[in-house]
Amino acid sequence: MSGKNILVTGGAGFIGSHLAQELEKRGNNVRILDNFVGGKQNLNYFDDKIEVMEGDCCNRDDCKKAVKGIDQVFHLAAHAAEGQSVFIPEFNAQTNIMGSIVMLTEAINAGIEEFAFTSSIAAYGKPESVPIKEIAKLNPEDPYAVTKKTFEDYLRVYYEIGQIKPYIVRFFNVYGPRQRMDDPYRGVVPIFINKCLKGERPLIFDDGLQKRAFTYITDVVEPICDLVGKEKLVNNPINIGTEEVYTVKELAEMTIEKMKADVEIEFINKRTSDVKVTYCDTSKAKELLGYKAKVSLSEGMDKTIEWAKEVGAQDFKYFDYTEIPKLTHKSYTSKKI
Repeated sequence: MSGKNILVTGGAGFIGSHLAQELEKRGNNVRILDNFVGGKQNLNYFDDKIEVMEGDCCNRDDCKKAVKGIDQVFHLAAHAAEGQSVFIPEFNAQTNIMGSIVMLTEAINAGIEEFAFTSSIAAYGKPESVPIKEIAKLNPEDPYAVTKKTFEDYLRVYYEIGQIKPYIVRFFNVYGPRQRMDDPYRGVVPIFINKCLKGERPLIFDDGLQKRAFTYITDVVEPICDLVGKEKLVNNPINIGTEEVYTVKELAEMTIEKMKADVEIEFINKRTSDVKVTYCDTSKAKELLGYKAKVSLSEGMDKTIEWAKEVGAQDFKYFDYTEIPKLTHKSYTSKKI
């Protein structure tokens, strides 16, 4: 794949900015669309060849402008905060479902066939068995995960009526440089690192024995670039991520040790929607993409911590807006994280 005109929505975000750079490095003309709610700091990593467009996927005019002259869309724009989504369901749906539908609508109107969508392991919910295969039932446990499953269904419908070629990747627990450290709702790795930078205790919901597979950013971005154009992956969701499993407690202990932080872990009440054990089978990715995660958690943490130290500790930015106050976890209302 080379020389395409590509739109990356959410291209100023953590994963989106890395993806935009990788696509450009492969010889493509890249445009990003972003509303910069998460800031513009990642634009500093771009060269002048990447076109930056400010706009919102929920705005039809913005989407029309963004898709003009485009061959492929990589749709990453979303409000990605699982734990937060339970108390802001309307905002979550408006951003993640309606914004995605508007972008898909204008892509179809512009005659764009190839549409890649970054879904999530969250769409599976509590798995009946692990590692999770792509054929597993989608049973989302929180509104954020519902939005991912819902848009997957939209893509399937428009594929079946011959309007789109969707490429759906489900990845999980991605971390690395550029991930926001000021966000208390998502990204356990940057939250732990930021707490240690501030000399504060990392907080763990429940007992910390939740099992996850933490995937370094390059092990996600490269296969996303490889997806589009693979006929066997059209409307055929694929898991991407490492199969190296750790508990959240082990992650916190590793963070404290690597940062030589003089702090101890604090355990607090669990969140209602948290899944105890979840990680994916990636045999399909190995077969169809030749995929293999290259970066171990220890190596990835070293790289992320090095970047975080250069950036410095960040004040957490809390979302004061809530639609269901009684479902807002105390750690957020008390600004404990």
